[in-house]
Amino acid sequence: MKSFALFISMIIFTTNSIALELDNLWTLGGFSMPESVVYDTKRKHYYVSNLNQAPSERDSNGFISRVSKDGNDVDYQWITGLHSPKGMALIKNRLYVADVKELVVIDVQREKIIIRYPLDESLVLNDIAVSKNGTLYVSDWMGNAIYKLTKNGLVKWFESTQLDLPNGLVVKGQYLYIGAWGNNPQADFSTQTTGGLKRISLRTKKLEHLSNGEQWMNLDGVERFNKTHFLASDFIAGELLLLTEEGDIVQRVMVGQSAADIKYIPRAKIVIVPYLMGDKISAFKLKSNLK
Repeated sequence: MKSFALFISMIIFTTNSIALELDNLWTLGGFSMPESVVYDTKRKHYYVSNLNQAPSERDSNGFISRVSKDGNDVDYQWITGLHSPKGMALIKNRLYVADVKELVVIDVQREKIIIRYPLDESLVLNDIAVSKNGTLYVSDWMGNAIYKLTKNGLVKWFESTQLDLPNGLVVKGQYLYIGAWGNNPQADFSTQTTGGLKRISLRTKKLEHLSNGEQWMNLDGVERFNKTHFLASDFIAGELLLLTEEGDIVQRVMVGQSAADIKYIPRAKIVIVPYLMGDKISAFKLKSNLK
């Protein structure tokens, strides 16, 4: 099930001498369409969401896996009873999961689902981001909308076809950054128009298109890398992208097709990549000359 690939590196250099180097630490199979990964620093393990067949069906066969930090111990069916779980966010002992038409809350200490926030008007809830003040935002991938969790449940915060199918979310400063998938998705998840990086002001709700559209990107996961750059996964191309805050591609590193909602752990310099169609996750040690 588990394979180690020590000393295997993927390196791409750019003209401005910025380089990313990824060393494959371990790869673990046995999942069922893994889409997203989060890391629990307190308990030293990962949570992995598994779609388990149809991405938008409410079929009650989705589940969350739990994997130890070193990848040696895994509980594939740790939490069951979900539909098609995707993006997640961990706040203290609560794991929030975007699950098609509802937001599911899991108590990781009690190991059980404790709250469900239904949202029938949504189409496919996809990713979650949390602001500095604790506000939780959820993207509706096919619905071209962003929802916000309030004391009254999920409410629509922003909606526009210009979101170009919002997928990955991350909050940085006073902005919600969005990894857009692109419009008119086909059966193989490819699109007729390119996606890219966008951002919405948390204060004014002004939408900005940061990518210039010249580089094709079906963005899935988006993670903060440092003060000025992001890491993002291009699902169709199978690439890990180093992006500036303005959406420019600084570097591309091939990691394999169907790379979904990645997780970057800054202190350990580790990137976890779930492969939706490969039924596996891989851990990479990241090296870079960027500070």
